[in-house]
Amino acid sequence: MKFSTFIFFVLFFAGCEPFSYKYNIIVTEVPVNLGALNSAYDDWNSDLPFPYERSEIWFSSNRNSYGGEFDIVAGRLDLSYHEGHNILDLSTGNEEYVASAPALLPVINSSHDELGPHSFLTGEDMLFLYATDPGEVFEIRFVELTRWNYGTGQTVSDPLPVAGLNESGDNLYPFIDEENRKIYFCSNRDGLTFDIYSAQYNSPISKQSLIDGDIAHITKEIVSSGYDDKCPYIYGDFIVFASNREGSYDLWYSKRYHDEWMEPIKLQPAINSEYNEYRPVLFQVLGVDLMVFSSDRPGGKGGYDLYIVKIGNYLN
Repeated sequence: MKFSTFIFFVLFFAGCEPFSYKYNIIVTEVPVNLGALNSAYDDWNSDLPFPYERSEIWFSSNRNSYGGEFDIVAGRLDLSYHEGHNILDLSTGNEEYVASAPALLPVINSSHDELGPHSFLTGEDMLFLYATDPGEVFEIRFVELTRWNYGTGQTVSDPLPVAGLNESGDNLYPFIDEENRKIYFCSNRDGLTFDIYSAQYNSPISKQSLIDGDIAHITKEIVSSGYDDKCPYIYGDFIVFASNREGSYDLWYSKRYHDEWMEPIKLQPAINSEYNEYRPVLFQVLGVDLMVFSSDRPGGKGGYDLYIVKIGNYLN
């Protein structure tokens, strides 16, 4: 079974930088390509299990098959803030140091497509969710990785379907909310288009509740339209997702008010382009709100590439 790890490594500078220091990738309110993390093939659908200055990043890519089926690959995304210059900086380095990749990726990846990873930490263990298409449709599966941040002593459970989510249609892009009681995902179970759904659990989400399907109810979210709405990601009272309601896929957002999502708004043209934008992931590092997403806009390495942008102006 094939797998490949792709790492970002950066030296963290505190205080004043030497005059000769050269910035590599500077993160601003305008999206910037994630450089060496990308390939000449499609790189998209990312996830950061533990956002920090030095973080793992997981994403789907068809580089291993030279443009064929998608696998999940791993890398490093490392940032440093240079206070004197007010610059948030990224650098690239070795393709190593993702400790959990050798244990996890051979179990997940197959001769089919693996898309949309999402990880949820439970102490030293990690629940890793993704979608795959072993039959005619995509289904959401998961594995449990013990000791996720250790180089030795890790175990990975066999992949299992998330009970109760895959009853009909294609089901993809799961996301567990911060209260650990709800899974957001997208599905075309009601017809030809994809909508955004949430599954409310009766108890905190765990390996056992995913096996048992301990779901109180599944709801189609109001942010859905008559077009394809995919890849939901929740960040506090903010939801961002991909939709083709205006032609190509763009990134849209909504804010929650009194437990209700407001009318979705398209992110500004500085982020969306006339091409496709897909699978947004929001996180905070060094006090800065950031978003990683994928796009097939010109100027990348080929196909879909991963981009990063500051997103804090939308959250106020």
